[in-house]
Amino acid sequence: MKRINTLSIVFAAAFGICIAACSRRPASQPVAAGALARWNVLLVTIDTLRADRVGAYGSALGATPTLDRLAAEGVRVERAYAHVPLTLPSHATILTGLYPFANGVRDNGTFRLEGRPTLAHAFKSAGYRTAAFVGAFVLDARFGLNAGFDLYDDRMQGSGAAFEVVERPAEQVLDPAGRWIGSGAGHSGQGAADRWFAWIHLYDPHEPYAAPEPYGSRYSSDPYLGEIAYVDHALGSFIDRLQSSHALDRTLIVVMADHGESLGEHGERTHGLFAYDATLRVPLILWSPPALPPGVVPSARLVDVAPTILDLVGLAPPQQADGRSIRARMAGERRASDEPSYFEALNANLARNWAPLKGIIAGSLKLIDLPVPELYDLDADPGETRNIYASAPDRARPLERALDQLPTNVAAAAAPRRVDPDAEQRLRSLGYVVGAQSRPSRAYTAADDPKRLVHLNNALDEAAALWGKGEASSAIETLRRVIAERADLTIAYDRLAHMLRATGRLTEAVSVLDAAARGGHADRSLLRSLGSMLADAGDLSRSAAVLEPLVRQDDRDLQSIDALGQTYTRMRRSADAEKLFRRVLDGSPNTAATWNNLGALYLISNRNADAAAAFSRAIAIDPLLAGAHNGLGVAHARQGDVNRAVEEWREALRIRPDFEDARANLARVGAREER
Repeated sequence: MKRINTLSIVFAAAFGICIAACSRRPASQPVAAGALARWNVLLVTIDTLRADRVGAYGSALGATPTLDRLAAEGVRVERAYAHVPLTLPSHATILTGLYPFANGVRDNGTFRLEGRPTLAHAFKSAGYRTAAFVGAFVLDARFGLNAGFDLYDDRMQGSGAAFEVVERPAEQVLDPAGRWIGSGAGHSGQGAADRWFAWIHLYDPHEPYAAPEPYGSRYSSDPYLGEIAYVDHALGSFIDRLQSSHALDRTLIVVMADHGESLGEHGERTHGLFAYDATLRVPLILWSPPALPPGVVPSARLVDVAPTILDLVGLAPPQQADGRSIRARMAGERRASDEPSYFEALNANLARNWAPLKGIIAGSLKLIDLPVPELYDLDADPGETRNIYASAPDRARPLERALDQLPTNVAAAAAPRRVDPDAEQRLRSLGYVVGAQSRPSRAYTAADDPKRLVHLNNALDEAAALWGKGEASSAIETLRRVIAERADLTIAYDRLAHMLRATGRLTEAVSVLDAAARGGHADRSLLRSLGSMLADAGDLSRSAAVLEPLVRQDDRDLQSIDALGQTYTRMRRSADAEKLFRRVLDGSPNTAATWNNLGALYLISNRNADAAAAFSRAIAIDPLLAGAHNGLGVAHARQGDVNRAVEEWREALRIRPDFEDARANLARVGAREER
């Protein structure tokens, strides 16, 4: 029996869930299974969008006319729930119809979706063209969501260095998506070559909030809402263009958020730590008039999205799905009012060893399982301000029993998967922690409850925000205070060291990491940073001594492999370095940073043609990689093509005006010409 069916039985018995009295849209216009057979499907996910900021969900702020129109003309789910307040695991659930403990993706960055059928697989097997267009590095193909897609457009510019955010705005995601959708032989949807499934991910409402003009100025007092307004406008223009060319004829559009944003509620600035409705309740809209008549479905979950889409288009549902189709509920089927919804937020546990958070929503009751447990009646207390766990233990027990039946053990979570060498700094730029060491399970106490530690989480966020505003000294001091209060918070040492390094205080950065390691507060990520910074400081033998054990312990740790390759390059161990870089590229061939490192190795070895090829590959992946342009210029100059060398050095300086190596190379060429 499938897990969700077990949960449903438990809750039906415990609560006597209503069968006939629950409100439903009248069944005057039933929607049959396969009603949209051979139709196209456009799946749109908007990152970090709270339901209550959308007009169709009660907002009076007027920022979402596009979403409001789709909701008015389509099917709106009144109360839709995510299962993880984080981007990668939430999208893994959307695409598979499986809870995080079933699909194996529990956190950003250190997990990869593998061996699970997705919507893309189902549509590709049915003869559809398939493509995805994502807006942030956290959904890079290396994390496994690309499986089943003919095209996975995750081209992002920037390296994430100095906490640079690696994302692209909505219009840069939508433009290639529009070209791809319109690239078929026709738009009738009748022939196999015409049918398509596209997934578009728009990242903009995620922090930092910096909407382009005029939205930045128009919403200067509420920059989060400005990002939402910009995304809604960009999506509306995109849909209008495609409709006018009939590219959306016979197309089902499904729009949702992957999670919400706390905006200070319950003391949380952003998302990922807690699992209140501010971050779990999301908009969910299905639009395909006139095939889907307008209506409202009272509740659904993101785990239901894949089964619902496949049901509507007449494709077989996933055999082991935790979700179920809501298609019959659109037709007013009388049945249980709500499927129970599991949720979790494990980043703080996996990355900081704080208590793991998991829970269940059933009807109006919500249980949050923590050392200090929480129970809320969402109908009576939608803001989740009154914890009734102690006063209503009988209402909590059925939820606790149901939660105990699920295979959610955090200690049994899949080991962190391989992450490419530039992944860590890119994810760090988005505020995520990767590479944390697996820790043994232990008994957590109230002192480990995130509610008691939220101020530290906010201090980490505040340090990143200060850094982004150019207030480096304040950011550094904030992290020092965090470490003074909680010496085992490894992420604080790591972020502090990277800030010190970025401000030219490399020796001090090494000392911070070294002290953390000697104090027993190091994980693989921190040791990798230490090894890399030791190499930058010229202590190559010690760098190798730190990195070599990491590589021996885990041959999937591509970051450590790449870092050791850079150390070997400086030690003139060229053959060993090349083997390591090739190992990284075997696992992730589109890693621009490693192609750049390989090019630098070839320059040192005077393999100039090979260097030019490696640097060119890096630039093809990331045209804004200034170091690769500089290296390619050197390779061209050594091969006698000074004109092309000058072009590359000028491009490097255009990208990074403070790039002294490129400036020096141009100066040397100018001096030779004068002589």
